[in-house]
Amino acid sequence: MFLIERFVGFGTYMAILLVACLFLIKTTASCKSVLRVYLVCLCVMAYCYKPYVTADLYRIYETMDFFSSMSFSVFWSEFALESTSPVARLIYWAIGKTGNNVLLPVFSAFVCYSIIFWIINKTKEKYAVSKFNVACVLFFVMTTSIYISVIGGIRMMLSLCLILFSYFRVTVEKKFGLIDVLFCASALFIHAMGYAVIGICALAFAVKAIRGFERKSLYLGIIGVVGIVFFVKFRDVVNRLYRKFLEYVLGDRHSDSWEYIMGVLIVAVLMLLFFEFRRLRNEEDVRTLEPHHSAAVLSVVVAMCFCFEFSFFYRFGGQLAVLLSIPTMMVTLEKRKGKSGAVIRGVDFRSVLILFSLIIAVLSCTRGSLSSLKFFEL
Repeated sequence: MFLIERFVGFGTYMAILLVACLFLIKTTASCKSVLRVYLVCLCVMAYCYKPYVTADLYRIYETMDFFSSMSFSVFWSEFALESTSPVARLIYWAIGKTGNNVLLPVFSAFVCYSIIFWIINKTKEKYAVSKFNVACVLFFVMTTSIYISVIGGIRMMLSLCLILFSYFRVTVEKKFGLIDVLFCASALFIHAMGYAVIGICALAFAVKAIRGFERKSLYLGIIGVVGIVFFVKFRDVVNRLYRKFLEYVLGDRHSDSWEYIMGVLIVAVLMLLFFEFRRLRNEEDVRTLEPHHSAAVLSVVVAMCFCFEFSFFYRFGGQLAVLLSIPTMMVTLEKRKGKSGAVIRGVDFRSVLILFSLIIAVLSCTRGSLSSLKFFEL
């Protein structure tokens, strides 16, 4: 279904990504300039995106039409004030009033990728990361289907990125101001996942402050919880994986088996990153990134604990952990380039990252979320 439309969609997406990476590697253009132009391209694609009738964004458009038919006073008192996500609904109402609902994915793409690219630029400047390594990280991040979550799911990624902005400022830049309070408060009232993300970030920040026996005790406690969850849910995990296998083979209903495989590959890359980063964590200029490293590790732990629930597994392992790992991945690539991997001997981490990114890109475009990207319908 929609074979030509999907091919044009993910083909355009990958072509623009490759051009952006090549500009970073082969030209003298600054990283900031390339990412700005790439941001514009992402927003244009978001404007042209045509969601299918079963997509989240299609249902959001219907909600926007309903909200925008009301006056602000009626909307606020009856649908926003008592909602758990009033900020998200306010955004829906405001953009719906323009009569151009497609501005919503554009708004989401602009906010989310402005923050992601801001983190990339700040990390590059602070740790003198080469443009080649920036391109490697950019390619990995953009092949993980996060883009579809940004322009299709809207709320979760908006909430996540607002928190990431403040977390980077607090942990790396050692800044904290009114904007951070506003961003975190808005994130909580956009999507409930914001509470979980702030909890993970707070715990990771607390881990940095403790040393010795207390830290080891915390790690043992986390490992114990993971072990108990796996022991209790092991049969469920096996049964669900077996059912998903049958669903895919029989082809009688939609299956997210390939998304699971992508999630496993992404988690594998992140696990390799964690081992590589351990060799750098005692360096003075890298210690500021330890909260990001700890938060990414905790996200993967949560993903593994709930691997029997696809939404938890992919959101925490395939999205939150990836975005939290951007600064540590950039610095690890820069400081460990040309050195034998901590896990895979004789191969440096950058080579492994590029290989896995290519595999994930193929899966994402042919079987994953990026295969749903289309700009027209014949």
